[in-house]
Amino acid sequence: MESFASFLAVAAAAMLIPGPDTFVVLRTSLTDGARAGMLAAAGSAVGNLVWGAGTVLGIAAVLAASATAFATLKFVGAAYLIVLGVRALAAARRGDLLAMAGGGSTSGERARAFRRGLASDLLNVKVGLFWTALVPQFVAPGSGPALPVAMVASMALMAFAWLSGYAYLAARMSRTLRRRRSAVTLNTGLGAMLVALGTRLALGPH
Repeated sequence: MESFASFLAVAAAAMLIPGPDTFVVLRTSLTDGARAGMLAAAGSAVGNLVWGAGTVLGIAAVLAASATAFATLKFVGAAYLIVLGVRALAAARRGDLLAMAGGGSTSGERARAFRRGLASDLLNVKVGLFWTALVPQFVAPGSGPALPVAMVASMALMAFAWLSGYAYLAARMSRTLRRRRSAVTLNTGLGAMLVALGTRLALGPH
């Protein structure tokens, strides 16, 4: 339970940084409404589930074969979390906006909104890299299947819940989401948190 709780904390912090899925959900919600945005969020969650399951299976084989690979992936994963944090801080310094202006597709079809979110996640290689960074931090060689399954399922649910929240807020607070000040505050806080988490993982016991 301690490993699972730690995973939830790290995954939640990393997930909050706006990425391609966030922008797809925001744009869908801003143009087609909150319901369409939530369907795009569901598609993204399914894509994350696919990436997570595939990565867990691959990493499990690597961990079983090599303790050196296990240690290497831990360091690489910690470095990747730090990179994510640095990128968020850089976005805050540039003053990048959190939400795009309205525009793009005006389709309200449920299937299209879902496919939009699914494609955004499945075509984002960084999602696979993210899972590769996280799994070795918490799944040790010889671990049973319960923890990886719980990690994948919980991450998909968290992604859906968080992106659905974005969809709901975007449909009702579009002006606020387009303000530069809001984006800078969010990117600064989460960027600092990820850098701290990555540093702690890199310097912790292996």
